[in-house]
Amino acid sequence: MNRFNMAIGVAGCCLGLAAMFGNRAMGNGGPFVLKYPSGDTGARGVLARLDPSLKPDREERLRVVKEDLSVAFEADMLRRLDNAMPPVAAVKAEYTIENPTGEAVTVDFGFPILRGIYVSPRSMMPRPDVTVTLDRQALNSTVLSNSVIYGLIRQQARATIDKAVDGDEELRRLVGAVRKADAEREPARQALRSHLVESRGWNERDAALMVEYAGLDFGWIRSFPMDRTKPVWFAGAEANDLQLPNANLGALSAIGEQKATQYFAQLAGKFEPKAAASYEAIFQAWGGDVRERSVDLDSGQIRPREISVSDESLKDPRRVRGTYPDLTIYARVDYLDPEAKLSEAEAAACKTVLKNLPVVFTFAPMNLLHYQATFPAGTTKVLAVSYRQYAYKDTRSPASYQLAYVVHPASLWKDFGPIHLEVAAPEAVRVRASVPCTSDEVQQRACNAFNQNKAPYSIYRAVLHDKTGELYVAVDGASWETFAASLSPGPATPPSTVALSQKGK
Repeated sequence: MNRFNMAIGVAGCCLGLAAMFGNRAMGNGGPFVLKYPSGDTGARGVLARLDPSLKPDREERLRVVKEDLSVAFEADMLRRLDNAMPPVAAVKAEYTIENPTGEAVTVDFGFPILRGIYVSPRSMMPRPDVTVTLDRQALNSTVLSNSVIYGLIRQQARATIDKAVDGDEELRRLVGAVRKADAEREPARQALRSHLVESRGWNERDAALMVEYAGLDFGWIRSFPMDRTKPVWFAGAEANDLQLPNANLGALSAIGEQKATQYFAQLAGKFEPKAAASYEAIFQAWGGDVRERSVDLDSGQIRPREISVSDESLKDPRRVRGTYPDLTIYARVDYLDPEAKLSEAEAAACKTVLKNLPVVFTFAPMNLLHYQATFPAGTTKVLAVSYRQYAYKDTRSPASYQLAYVVHPASLWKDFGPIHLEVAAPEAVRVRASVPCTSDEVQQRACNAFNQNKAPYSIYRAVLHDKTGELYVAVDGASWETFAASLSPGPATPPSTVALSQKGK
C-alpha cells in the first residue's frame, strides 16, 4: 500500500493515500428520520459506494498540548425580518502544538468540516468563510469540497466500468451495438439486458442501469491525473480549476450530482467490488458517523436526526433547499430538473435511472480543508482554524438547531492533551451539548459578524477527555427564532450569495 506522510484531522491526524482499497461490509439503514406528509418513515437507506482515497494515520512526532474549541451561535448577517434563517455557528479550533524533536517538522494538515461552509459576502468574489493561522500569521488553505469528492468518485467509477467493458469481448460488442443502434435500438438494448441477467446473473434493476449507461452520451471521459505521490487534495485543487465537480455527468446532471455519483458507483461495484468502497468509510476512518444524528434537546441522548417536510416543499426540491439550507433531499426524492435541456431519449434514461437506483438517504456532506505548517525544533506554536456554517435543523419536538464536530482524530495522535470546549449562545436560548457543560458566566457579545447588535450571551464550558466520535451542540429552535426576530435585519445582499453558501450540502 502506497502511503505518504502528512497530518490531518479535526485535531490533526495523519492521512494516508491508499492505491488499493479492500472491500468493506457496511451496515444499511436510514441516517436520519425523514417525516414525509404521507407518513413514509419506513424506507431503509442503501449506502452508495464510493472510492475514498483518504485514510487517517497516526502522528508520532508532534505533541498537542491542548485544544481550545469554541462554538458561538450568531444571527445570519444576511437575514431579513420576513425570512427566518438558522443560526450561523462560528467555530474556532485552536491547537497548542509542541515539536519536542531536534529538527524542524513541516506537515500538511487537513481539517474535515461536516456539512457546508458559509460563504462570506464581504468580498467581491464570494469565498468560504475559513481562516487558518499559525501564531496569528495567516496560512494559505484550500477547500476540497464534497462536490469534488463526488467528481473523483465518478472519475474512478467510469474508468472501472469502461475498463471492464473493453476487457470483455461479448460485453464490448453488446454495449457497442446499443451505442450505434438507431432503428434497431430497442433490440440492441434488450440483447444487452438479457446478457447481463442470464449470463452474468445481474438483477433486472442493475441490468436496466447498465443499459442506460451504454445508451447515454457522457462525452469524452473527463479524467484528471492522480499523482499517487501527492496528497489527494493536490489533485483536488487541480480538479477545482478544471471543473471536476461537473465532469462525467452529461444528461445525469438533471438528476443531481449525488444521484449521478451513486449511479456510477453502483455500476462500478458490479464489475469490481474491491474498487467500490462506501462513502461511510471516509467517516468511519475518522471516527465520525455518516448518518445524520442529533443530540436530543430534552434528554441529551444522541439519536437519528428528524426532519419534517411539507407537501409544498416536496413539490419543489429547490424550495426544500431554501427552507432547510442544510438539507439536500435529492437522494430520497426522485427529482428530475424540469428546466434541463434533455432530448426525449435522455429524459427517459434519467427516469429509468431514478426508478432503478436503490433508495439512498442524504448523508451529512464533508469538506476537507488543507493547509501546511512548519514547526521549528523545540518550539511550541498555536495553530488555529476558524470557520462559519449554518446550524442544521432537527424538527423533533422541541425543535432545535445543531452543530456536529468530529473529535475522533485527536485519538490518532500519540500525545494529545485535553479539549477545552466553550459554547456561547444568547442568554434566553436553551443549549444542550452531547457532553455535560456548566454555565457560570454571561457576556455582552456581538450577535453577528457585522457587530450590528449586542446581547447578553451565556457561556457554557466543558472538558472533553474522550477523544472519539463526534461532538453535538444544540440550541432550542423556538427561543432562537424569537431572539433572532428581535434583532435588526442585516444588509441587503443578493440571494444568489446566500445560495452559494449551501453548495455541497
